[in-house]
Amino acid sequence: MASGTRDLLVVLLLVLLVPSAAADIPSIDATLTRHLPLPRGLLRGRESFAFDAKGQGPYSGVSDGRVLKWNGDRVGWTTYAYGPEYSSDACTATILRPETVTESHCGRPLGLRFHLKSGYLYIADAYKGLTRVGPGGGKATVLVTEVDGAPLRFTNGVDVDQLTGEAYFTDSSMTYQRSQHEMVTRTGDSTGRLVRYDPRTGKVVWLKAGITYPNGLALSADRTHLVISSTGPCKLFFFCG
Repeated sequence: MASGTRDLLVVLLLVLLVPSAAADIPSIDATLTRHLPLPRGLLRGRESFAFDAKGQGPYSGVSDGRVLKWNGDRVGWTTYAYGPEYSSDACTATILRPETVTESHCGRPLGLRFHLKSGYLYIADAYKGLTRVGPGGGKATVLVTEVDGAPLRFTNGVDVDQLTGEAYFTDSSMTYQRSQHEMVTRTGDSTGRLVRYDPRTGKVVWLKAGITYPNGLALSADRTHLVISSTGPCKLFFFCG
């Protein structure tokens, strides 16, 4: 029996045999949700979102290489940040030139996280590496493109230690880029890495290698561990280091 099937059966048995287990799971009131449609065009997204220290946003990366900010119903989405190679002419997708053609040049923002005290927005760009934009937005600065001489191939998730300012991020594969993400799953690629960047020193270290498709991550509230999603196996794992 496959591991996923066993996990599903365990969940079903808990619900059937322990009714209170299901009752304790909070439900979502769908009437309180809203859909914030992207601007017209062939934009795709939104991979991740973030809110700033004032609670403004959400901010979200889209397929032409920009990070957009939601400014309310009257204004809608506006450009907040963009990669160093971005230009509207070169990066706006068309039917004959989809975003899969332009994203390696224009960038593809995936994970986002603000350092609330400084106002810096850290961006895990699938092609550009770990980047950062200052308060007020604008052109992002590339911070990390390689670790110990090995280039980042598929930068994906990011979180920030709000006390130290250190950024933790994932490189989903050392073999495949984002445009080949299906191959990461199909081949069981396990070359992903967990990396830490210290803005005070500029030092970059990989904390763990050999991970199967590491994707999003989150630092615990007590800062003792990271929770990392592994897309291929559909699992979460803890890292304490």
